Amino acid sequence: MAKLALGIDTGGTFTDGVIFDLENRTVEAKTKVETTRHNLDLSVNRCLDQLIAAFKNKNGDQVDIGQVRMVSVSTTLATNAIVEGQGAEVGLIQIGFDTREGLPTPHYKVIPGGCNIKGRITEEVDMDAAEKAIMEMKDQVDAFAVSGYLCIRNPIQEMQVTELIQKLTGYPVVAAHQLSTDLGMHERTVTAILNARLMPLITDLMDSVKQGMERMGINASLMVVRGDGSLISESKAREKPIETILSGPAASIIGALTLTGVQDGIVVDMGGTTTDVAVLKDGRPSLDKEGAKVGGWLTRVKAAQITTIGLGGDSLIQVSKNAILSIGPQRVFPLSWIASQYPYLTEELEDIKPTHYAMMDTQPSVILAYIRDPFNIKLTNTEQQIIDLIKEGPHTLHYISKNLKKEIDLLPWQRLVNVASVHRASLTPTDVLHVRGELDLWDRRAAELGTSMMAARYRTKVEDFTDTVMEEVIFKLALVTIDRLLEEEGVKFSFTEENDRQYLLRKVIGQNLSSKNKQLEFKINLKHPMVAVGAPVDAYFPALADGLGAKLYLPEFADVANAVGTVSGKAVERITVLVKPGEGGGFLVHAPQQREFFMIFEEAIDYACEQGKKYVYEQAVEGGAVDIETVVERQDRYSKMIATSEDDQQLDNKIFIESLIEVSAVGRPWSD
Repeated sequence: MAKLALGIDTGGTFTDGVIFDLENRTVEAKTKVETTRHNLDLSVNRCLDQLIAAFKNKNGDQVDIGQVRMVSVSTTLATNAIVEGQGAEVGLIQIGFDTREGLPTPHYKVIPGGCNIKGRITEEVDMDAAEKAIMEMKDQVDAFAVSGYLCIRNPIQEMQVTELIQKLTGYPVVAAHQLSTDLGMHERTVTAILNARLMPLITDLMDSVKQGMERMGINASLMVVRGDGSLISESKAREKPIETILSGPAASIIGALTLTGVQDGIVVDMGGTTTDVAVLKDGRPSLDKEGAKVGGWLTRVKAAQITTIGLGGDSLIQVSKNAILSIGPQRVFPLSWIASQYPYLTEELEDIKPTHYAMMDTQPSVILAYIRDPFNIKLTNTEQQIIDLIKEGPHTLHYISKNLKKEIDLLPWQRLVNVASVHRASLTPTDVLHVRGELDLWDRRAAELGTSMMAARYRTKVEDFTDTVMEEVIFKLALVTIDRLLEEEGVKFSFTEENDRQYLLRKVIGQNLSSKNKQLEFKINLKHPMVAVGAPVDAYFPALADGLGAKLYLPEFADVANAVGTVSGKAVERITVLVKPGEGGGFLVHAPQQREFFMIFEEAIDYACEQGKKYVYEQAVEGGAVDIETVVERQDRYSKMIATSEDDQQLDNKIFIESLIEVSAVGRPWSD
């Protein structure tokens, strides 16, 4: 009997789902539902319902749901919450230091304590001051974070304060040493605060998915994708939600690997909202060495190194009254989709004539759709009139302008979009594909009307306009791909920054081939293949790969590759144990939860390896992994003294600096 997994990826536009055969590594069913951003749980549960229905339709109603061994989720929740400043109010206790840089919380206290770089306590932690700080913040916050000066070299003080917070409040609390072993006081502190902020959000999501599983009678482990593409249990995700940032893009990398088998290559995931680019090396994504940066905050979270641009199937296409074309980064509903939901909108679009929009600043095809009443802002009379008018259904700006008897350029609708009370529909690349006959999902007539308006503003024919849009999308994809590869090589050079560089790249990928004055031709060849995943990739990537001289993989199920990645990754735990010279001789071992001293180097190394293996193995088991293997990699670092005499040259003049013991535990995230 087949062992199955359910994979769900919540993207900005769609929530994708698959049922995956864990033994044969095949997709048995798939679905795609719209993401309800205001209610992520609704998207996840609708996806679960449709997946089970599709699987039963294929295999008969007698399907045994007990075959499901795992449900796995990748989510944008953590990333979006950090960007938008959402989540719990967090109280921070800083031990032995007072950061002068910005923090993602206004609630923080500094208490005495701290240690030195060797982990020796330089000042005892003041537990009375800690208790006072905790009680002063208790009624203002929902969770706590603790960060101590150089406590990654000796975590005892962070552990003492964490235990006190739990005793006094019972609130969720996280210590910085639990999340990272890297130096960087500010980054570690930010990571701890953000982790605490995300705890209730991830808890709500996990609870909702669990309820959906129980409703369907699915008794299986629930896993979540980390930012590096590995899987962790729901309990781990509840404790360390910060590790799920960039979860969705990481899942696409693993999905691309699963669907193609490509071990070394560049993965480009084009969705409705964004395009993400990452590099695969030896079957693993390149990791960001400094830590992931999200919402302007640099963290110490190990995540896949991903370059993202605001370009997708639902990107806003605009043409100014001066005939300047732009695509993205804003996301809107496609005209073809919204007209399929509200057919009367096609008539409203037909009512818009060239004389109505020839010289106006506003894009002529814009439609406003009601989402919710705004929070905590006072609306103007006209803003309230717009909300009232579109509550029963969306309308074009032209219709709203006529109804309210106001000039279209004077309608105050932008603020309603900014506060997420209203969402726009307008012309998108998805609509252009409908016009070109390369896509047939929704209302082609609405797409044709919007395209003809933009072509008129661009002062060209519809066919030429759609060609230009396609070329511009392909060019933007080439820009982000080449820049990501240059970044991988460590080159401080970007095609995005200078017009002359962009001209060169346009020539390389085959743009402007009709130029009569062409004197030079350029060619480029990517060393490794390109794997393109996402719903619209068939339309753009053959031409892009040809222009970049790349072998292209367009795998079956490319449209749900992210969901495939949620169920095909491994459970992985990693830790770095550091061995350094002691202050007066001997050697110090800085393990995850303790600091130990040894006189003999070999004993220190053996202890570091044993503690590292024990720690990652226990973490992997706690995370739901089975069939666990541990791997130890050691790197010794030395400094070489400069010889000052011939006698010195005959001696071994290396000075030991440190040994890095990298320990990994890799296991299967589901059990028999």
